[in-house]
Amino acid sequence: MAHGKSLDINSSSYEGELALPYIAPAILSADTIANGYITVHENVKFKAVLKKLVAANEIIDQANCDFTKTAGDLDLDEVVLTPTELQVNQELCKRDFRSDWEAMQTGRSLMGDRLPPNFETFLLQFLAGKVSEGVERAIWQGNFNASTGAATGGIAPHFDGIWHLVKDGDGSLATSVDFADAIDSGDVLTRVDAVVSGGSSAVLNNPNAKIFMSRKTLYLFQRALGGTISSTGAAPTQGGILTGVVPTSYLGYEIIAPAGFPNDCILFTTIENLHFGCNLATDQIEATLVDMTLTDASDNVRVAMRFSGGTQIGSLADVSAGYIQA
Repeated sequence: MAHGKSLDINSSSYEGELALPYIAPAILSADTIANGYITVHENVKFKAVLKKLVAANEIIDQANCDFTKTAGDLDLDEVVLTPTELQVNQELCKRDFRSDWEAMQTGRSLMGDRLPPNFETFLLQFLAGKVSEGVERAIWQGNFNASTGAATGGIAPHFDGIWHLVKDGDGSLATSVDFADAIDSGDVLTRVDAVVSGGSSAVLNNPNAKIFMSRKTLYLFQRALGGTISSTGAAPTQGGILTGVVPTSYLGYEIIAPAGFPNDCILFTTIENLHFGCNLATDQIEATLVDMTLTDASDNVRVAMRFSGGTQIGSLADVSAGYIQA
């Protein structure tokens, strides 16, 4: 394609399954979702009722010939996950992308990256990547200000994230630790221990229990633990061979550091207790691209996306959290 030639874009609309090549990657490629750090519910058009069956007492009894109800009680608890309808409305000037896109079309990219040959697809996928980043942040920090511990504000006001739900349900948590100030390498081990030791018995005894923290906190944790290992003359080994692998667990519990997790916050629970819902593969998702040159003679193109997202915690009693509390 010769430089200076106008880019012709046909106005297009993708709804339902036709929108999946753009909307689905935008949501499902978020770090937390892609790596299975949260339980995902797709195709939620309006709301999803999450049920949890709990055995309050021992349900095993000695066998006999009669059908006699054992002393244990089975309780069915439920919470509702209601995704929030979301949108992306962007207007971009084609000139800002034209030279880069044309260079890649002719194979002159120094890094050898290849964008789709269709400029329309390029724009949609470009914005899909930005949506992925926003969804990742919102899953954890939606309507939560990590620096103050407030359940409003913050960098992702798109929908209520996990930490917003933690803050709102603070009184029902297994343990709530007030960090008061930012975590540093000198106190990170003490703070992690306070959160983990305060976990519910159900979580402490669950082999799938996880410790969630930000990547910055994980760095501080590994640095602090490295100092402890060094002072004791020990080092990470496997079969007596020095591995040099940095610690990614504490007291046998795996540490997970999602990309969107807030700093100075630590969570101890199970992946099965954390939920994200969206409306993928339903007829309520849409991606639309409109070339404004045909309408107002400008060099702009408008892109709109419609989808949904939301979070829920199955049982607050199975969550132990530490954060700076307002």
